[in-house]
Amino acid sequence: MRRVLDAEMKEGTRLGIGIANKKEEKQPVNEEDERKFWTLGLLGNHQAKSLLNTVYFYNGKLFGLRASEHRSISLNNFEIGDNYIRFEENVSKTFHGGLLDLKYEPRVVRHICHEVGEKHDPCLVDMYRLYVGLVECIGKDMEAFYFRPNAKKFSFDKSPVGVNTLNQILPDMCKAAGLKRKTSHSLRVTCASTLFNAGVDSKLIRDRTGHKSDSLLKYEKPEEKVISKVSAILGPKCASQDKNEPNDKVMPIEKEFNLEKDTAFCFGDFNNCNVTFNVNSK
Repeated sequence: MRRVLDAEMKEGTRLGIGIANKKEEKQPVNEEDERKFWTLGLLGNHQAKSLLNTVYFYNGKLFGLRASEHRSISLNNFEIGDNYIRFEENVSKTFHGGLLDLKYEPRVVRHICHEVGEKHDPCLVDMYRLYVGLVECIGKDMEAFYFRPNAKKFSFDKSPVGVNTLNQILPDMCKAAGLKRKTSHSLRVTCASTLFNAGVDSKLIRDRTGHKSDSLLKYEKPEEKVISKVSAILGPKCASQDKNEPNDKVMPIEKEFNLEKDTAFCFGDFNNCNVTFNVNSK
């Protein structure tokens, strides 16, 4: 029965059946998209909603959180320093805290925003500190990190954001910015792809994302300039040619005449003479 089913699936694949049913690959958020979020005020600290969007967006991009992990984190997972944001996981897809995970070390990521004493805008450390300060009192006894923004004032209600609302944050931002829809998992892809295209070592990428297997490779989406670079390396090496330059090569003149040294001009004086040179190019 298994062999028959396998043969039928192969035949269907050969005919093109089932290929379109594969899940669409998650695309990363590029720099232009991110810049547009900031420009339109979808990211920032001018409203409680935009501040919530900011910590959610960068929890995914900086720490490579999976969509399901956003709902399982709490304030205890974060430490805000003078110039850094430190994240320490508790439970994830690859770490459950059971007997099989005794040798597993929970992922700890410290994102350094800037040098000590240096200031720049926007500063994620300041935004995370602002958010944690606003929700710290209401979140002490609750296992949650994201709380509902108050629509009337710059504050947050004592009510955790549900998983469906969290998953809808990035799609809603894309819709408001007029961009192609991206899901919450795209932020994890963004984390891996951005580091990959910047030439960061695979081990350092794994330290951020927590990948233990080669599944990391499917998140490393090469940019167009990287693909062009690879193509240039593998393609034939052709000398560049100016568009205005004629295709026919001009044969170089092998011998240069020197009026002082050449024997043809070492005697006699030439005054008001016309000299004709016949050059045979063969």
